[in-house]
Amino acid sequence: MGLPGPTPRWFFGNFIELFTHSRHSAACLADWTKEYGKIYGYFIGHTPIICVSDPDLLQEIFISKFSHFHSRRPLPLQQHDLRHLLASTDDEWRRQRSIIQPTFSPHKLKEVRTIIDQCITELIEKLDQQKPNVEFDISYLLKRTSMNIILNGAFGINPNTHEKLSETFFQRCLQVFELNIFQTTLTICSMLLPELNFLWIACFKYTNIFRLWLCDHIPFMNRFINTDPHTWLLYHVESIIKQRCLHGIQRIDLLQSMIDVTDVFHNTSSPSKLSKYHLNLDELLNNIYLFMIGGFETTATALSYLAFILATHQNEQARLQDEIDHVYDDYEQLIKLDYLDWFIRETLRLYPIAPFIVNRQCNKKCRIGQFKIEEGTNFAVDMFSIHYDENLYGPVSPLKFYPERFQEKRHPLAWLPFGVGPRNCVGMRFAMLEIKLALVRILRRYTILSGERTLSQFAEHERFVIAPKNGIWIRLQRRSSQIR
Repeated sequence: MGLPGPTPRWFFGNFIELFTHSRHSAACLADWTKEYGKIYGYFIGHTPIICVSDPDLLQEIFISKFSHFHSRRPLPLQQHDLRHLLASTDDEWRRQRSIIQPTFSPHKLKEVRTIIDQCITELIEKLDQQKPNVEFDISYLLKRTSMNIILNGAFGINPNTHEKLSETFFQRCLQVFELNIFQTTLTICSMLLPELNFLWIACFKYTNIFRLWLCDHIPFMNRFINTDPHTWLLYHVESIIKQRCLHGIQRIDLLQSMIDVTDVFHNTSSPSKLSKYHLNLDELLNNIYLFMIGGFETTATALSYLAFILATHQNEQARLQDEIDHVYDDYEQLIKLDYLDWFIRETLRLYPIAPFIVNRQCNKKCRIGQFKIEEGTNFAVDMFSIHYDENLYGPVSPLKFYPERFQEKRHPLAWLPFGVGPRNCVGMRFAMLEIKLALVRILRRYTILSGERTLSQFAEHERFVIAPKNGIWIRLQRRSSQIR
């Protein structure tokens, strides 16, 4: 295509440079953008990928020509059922989206707000136990809170009454983001030799099923075998769904909303045999699984970054507290607070959590700008270069934390933490509601302060998402005149 880019190595392409970067792979893309421009090509093994950071080209890909780019790039070791969900045909994807979308409507979210509030109250109680003005790592508590909200709000599992189950779910979700040697090896094989994916997937799938069977039927094997967290989670999510359906259990949570539009008892692998208004069990399982995994880690990481920003930007924190104090407990006003929204958006601009999730694959030949794009072409987005572009986020330096920059209307493709276009993150409203309610409750009660380790311990690392490596170390100061 005549595109510039880093010189690929034999067999590996640019894989080694991309995944051994001193910061993370997204920063590597940003370095290449500085060298080769806003559109260039690189290779993962022998698979070519076009990297774009031109917002006008991205608007064509994600919005105006979406019908040509409705699929995401396949993930390594992506099994058929998950591939079916993530990279399905245009009609099938739209069918699933139209069914799932009402689950995250404002009305449904208002129903689960009480559950979210209960989990945040438990977080506040844990924070009350911390010694005043003594540094501690808040990221662990935020992860537990995020998991409690998912379990309560999505599955109706109360961590207080099902402590052992909730702890197991929490540990399993943490393991999803920690690659073991076996999975790492197969993931690399899948990326470098995608033609043999059927082999890598079969090896991964059946090895994990056998491990799970061993641990279920021979309990003492748990001491010697680590079951795959993906397999374990899918297995137990399916058990929860079937128990609900068989016993007619009705709850006010997101899982119930999805079950209501699911043909569980007439499960079929062929969506064409289903009503266009229903999901089959596999589709439900994978949607719930993605919501659980995506909603747990990303929301907790976002709250961790927000805690870091609050600790290191006292003036902005004071302004945010002042805005929060003036609306008391009015739910409708809280979720519409301007500065609160700008504050969150600016934090996620500086620290996008899952930049590699925002990608596309061409489904139909077309032209983008001056380029002719063939079917099957993979596209990556250099989110860091977009979020730090002076032309998009000036005149105040994009390196500075400045929430007021969101007062002005920006390019629609300038802010991408949740994706953009028809296939953006379906759980964005849920995540934003959770983040806003948590921030409001914390900042009404405390002022977050920095400590000796706040800056010295701050570092990022990549485990599917880009997260703080050493936690977020802060101090808490109880506010003298808090709104009760």
